[in-house]
Parts: sequence; C-alpha cells; structure tokens
Amino acid sequence: MDKYREYLPQSWLAFIDRDPVLAAAFSAHKYACDSEPVAPFLFQDLRGGEMERLRPIFALYGQPGLNLLRQLQEIDTRTRDTAQTVISGGQTAYAGYFFTRPEIDVQAAREAAKDYIRAVNRIFEEELEEPQLLDGDAEIEFPTGGEAAAIEEELRQAWIHGADIPELDVREGLGDWFMDLEYQENLEELAELLSEPLYHISNDYFLSYYLQWPLLNGAPGENPFLPHYRLWCMGLSARFPARDRVVLLR
Repeated sequence: MDKYREYLPQSWLAFIDRDPVLAAAFSAHKYACDSEPVAPFLFQDLRGGEMERLRPIFALYGQPGLNLLRQLQEIDTRTRDTAQTVISGGQTAYAGYFFTRPEIDVQAAREAAKDYIRAVNRIFEEELEEPQLLDGDAEIEFPTGGEAAAIEEELRQAWIHGADIPELDVREGLGDWFMDLEYQENLEELAELLSEPLYHISNDYFLSYYLQWPLLNGAPGENPFLPHYRLWCMGLSARFPARDRVVLLR
C-alpha cells in the first residue's frame, strides 16, 4: 500500500490515484511520521506547468484554495527560466528551490521597501503593541559584490551572537505573530497539510506567510507580506541591519 494513504485526507486520495504524475510525486516521499503529510518538495516535483494537476484537490477548499493554486502557478511561471541549468558534460541540474533572476526596477524596489517598513511598523505598533521598529525614512541600499557579502556576514554573525538589531526583531516578531493567528475553520486542513511545501518553495517563511495570508480567519487589512513577495519577484531580499537602514540583497 502506498504510504501516503496513511497521512492524507480521504478526499485527496481519489484525485491522486487517478493521476499517475500526482501518484508518483506522493509515492516518492518517505513518510517517516505524520509531521510531513505532504512531500516538502511537492511543488518542485510539479514545476513546469504540472501544478494544474492539483486543481481538483485545491477546489475542495473553495475559492481560497483555487486562489492559492493561482499564486503557486504564478511563481512557477516567474521562475521557469531558473528551473534547470546545463552543467559541465552537458548534464542538466535542477534547482532545489524556486528563485527568480534579479530584474530590478529601482523605483519599484524602493516603493516595495517603503511599503515593507510601513507593514512592519504597523504590526509592531497595532498588533504587538510595541514601538515602531523601523525609521520610515530609512536609507535604502542596493549593495553588490563584496559589499553585499560583507553585509550578509555581518547579519549572520548578529544572528549567531543574538545582537540587538532590527533584522532579528523583524524575523522573530513577525514570525511569532503569524504563528499565533488562526486559519478559517474550513481551510485549516489545507494550511496544515501544505505548511512544509509552502516553506520549501524558497526556504522562506515570509514567502509562505504571503501565500497563506488569505487562508487566515479575519486576516486584518492588506497582506503585510506582499512587499516581501514583490521584492522576491525582483530577486531581492530586504534586510534590516539598523533602524534607519534597509539593504536589498540579491
């Protein structure tokens, strides 16, 4: 018996069983326990337009489920040209994660960064009842090469040593806040089943939070992770080494 039958809802099984591509994707996963009922790299297995095979399953959860599928297909389309590369000897290497090539519109990136700052400050002030974390007029930088590598190392060391910088507060504060939110009752199953695959799209919790936002119960206001997604689409990641400084790294 295929192991996935022990961990997936009965409503999923009929659709998986009738589709050999889905059956192969689910069968390939080594189910060690019920903490990963869906293969973490399911969406990687369905790259290149195959995510449409998930439509009957996502449709079980109504329009929110179909909206999530549409977002996943958009990511698949945006990252199509990075899915594989030819390496030495003519062999093909497949990307482990979805990623976009840097196609930077400086003005659009600056606007996304400012929207990101506003979203972070609103959550800290209104939801966490703490002072605003970032300066609304923070300097926005686009470091490259050695400068970017030095900043990455600076942030890595700060993480290791628990330094008091906004970068750590943003990640921990927004992460803890999101984890305390509740899903709509009829969508909780979908969110829990896809938790690992959504994270493994790009090894990125905030990207997964962006995708899960419409599944929440009474999610307040605009999706605060939308600016993160807009930057991700340009191949950028916002980092916060100081209150008045935002760096957009490739």
